[in-house]
Amino acid sequence: MPEVPVAPRSSSRPRGESPSRLLLGAYTHLKHNDAVLIDSWQRTDEDRFTLRLDWPAAPHGHPYDPRVLTQTIRQSGLAVAHAEYEVPLDHQTLLNWLDVTVSPDFRVPDTEPSTLLVDLTVAPGRSGRRAAHAMHMEIRTSPDDEPVARADTEFGWISPAAYRRVRGDRLTGAWGDWPLPDPVEPGLVRRGQAVDVVLAPTRAPHRWQLRNDVSNVLLFDHPVDHVPGLVLWEAAQQAAQALLAPSVCVPVSVATTYRRYVEFDQPCLIDARVLGPQGPGRVAVRVTGTQGDATAFTADITAVARPAR
Repeated sequence: MPEVPVAPRSSSRPRGESPSRLLLGAYTHLKHNDAVLIDSWQRTDEDRFTLRLDWPAAPHGHPYDPRVLTQTIRQSGLAVAHAEYEVPLDHQTLLNWLDVTVSPDFRVPDTEPSTLLVDLTVAPGRSGRRAAHAMHMEIRTSPDDEPVARADTEFGWISPAAYRRVRGDRLTGAWGDWPLPDPVEPGLVRRGQAVDVVLAPTRAPHRWQLRNDVSNVLLFDHPVDHVPGLVLWEAAQQAAQALLAPSVCVPVSVATTYRRYVEFDQPCLIDARVLGPQGPGRVAVRVTGTQGDATAFTADITAVARPAR
């Protein structure tokens, strides 16, 4: 199949022209162009696409960076939505839910970048929300390999005028002007440095406060008016790791539901608890994010708990 140019259908951009990093940054809503993972894609059927992405080397001692996996899902969905389904670039994205499964043996090189392929299928959303599309993604290390990860997600979109009505004065808050509590020890959540830690300790066992350090440009690429959904996904991963420590938590499935916006200027508490075993060597964990008296998101994680080396 011929390669689909990375531009909207209404664009006059010549077919087959290589996509620019600036254009890909616009499609993926990223200010830092070096954070763009997508290289190109092809249409393989009416609502099916294969994307090629460039992954950075894995952090030392880790099979892969889970934040890069979530960015892969996010960027693939956004780029196809804008370029192939003409979702306006100024519309706000609503992430309704995200379910991910990962092979426990998945790993990428830690000494050099690698290339991954994403097979993406688009279907009508199942939530009944207006303008929602469901997407199924299978991630491979080469065309003939079995998928190393799968993702099912649903995106919706909202116009600028409607978003202003929904968010009101929340749109005018000062970026980064909120208390930043000290993090838990990075080793507890298997992160390399404090800037990568999104959890702060509390006095209650298995409960943490979300910390939003905007100097982490991988999680906070540009100013927004609420905590990004993928930051909450990272918080769930770190909470599961902290709960199972000193064992190494290797998630094999994560089912996340987003119920409401999480605000920057109010504490968001992250609770984790073990639900029970899920077969030999596997454990189920539920992570809940609460702000005020309301549940903001939940994440059900099935993980392999391995001894620390």
